[in-house]
Amino acid sequence: MFVERIRKRLPALVVASLSLGLMAGCASMGGAPDEGSNYDPLEPLNRQVFEFNRTADKYLLKPLAQGYDYVLPTQVKASVTNFFRNVNSPILVLNHLLQGNLVEAGKQSGRFVMNTTLGMFGLLDPATSIGLERKSATFNQTFGKWGVPSGPYLMLPFLGPSSVRGVAGVAARIETDVIWNYLDDERSIRDKLLVLEIINTRQRLLSIDRMIDRAPDPYIFVRESYRQNVEFEIRGPGDEDDDIGLDFEDEVWEDDDLSGDTPPEADR
Repeated sequence: MFVERIRKRLPALVVASLSLGLMAGCASMGGAPDEGSNYDPLEPLNRQVFEFNRTADKYLLKPLAQGYDYVLPTQVKASVTNFFRNVNSPILVLNHLLQGNLVEAGKQSGRFVMNTTLGMFGLLDPATSIGLERKSATFNQTFGKWGVPSGPYLMLPFLGPSSVRGVAGVAARIETDVIWNYLDDERSIRDKLLVLEIINTRQRLLSIDRMIDRAPDPYIFVRESYRQNVEFEIRGPGDEDDDIGLDFEDEVWEDDDLSGDTPPEADR
């Protein structure tokens, strides 16, 4: 049923995403989208959303993540992370296929099978130990490789840094999310898993809080980190100076690469 849902909805999502991207490209023509108003024409509004997100995080999500980090043993937290990475593996496989990376799609499929069986439904990660390492792929990355322009930078309430193309990626991510769709008839279980996934993701981002707080302008730091990581995902390595080393996890939506379709809130 889940595969059939994807098959039916993906063409419409692709068309919508391409349309959004083209509209965004027209809106942002006139300069390279790498600084100032060219990339962030909505900066005044985005800054307000950024401050709202930081306040909401300070009084809600961050305390939950800190409590989670303090109470649970390291191995338990690692197992929770492994589980959500594994359950989201079909989305990686799908994006590798859409990008034409058939070999990588095969490797990620092998990871998923091995970790689901030998790894106790993904709580363990035996695949990495034999060289089948996880390689993320997001819808934002896929659309970018297809040539869809990023469009203006957007700071989304609660979700954090994104773009017009990134919003299309979020929509595609939700439509193909295993937990969200497969457990649609078991909403109590689904909602609990989603809350746990969000808290687990925020806990893994605690280490970058100090980097953001120490930045001369935290807003610019988050914006440029997001932009550079997305460009790195799409185009591959460029100048070494382009990578400032801050990833935005997309897993609430996609895990390790926070530049993905729906980065969780990193602008704390």
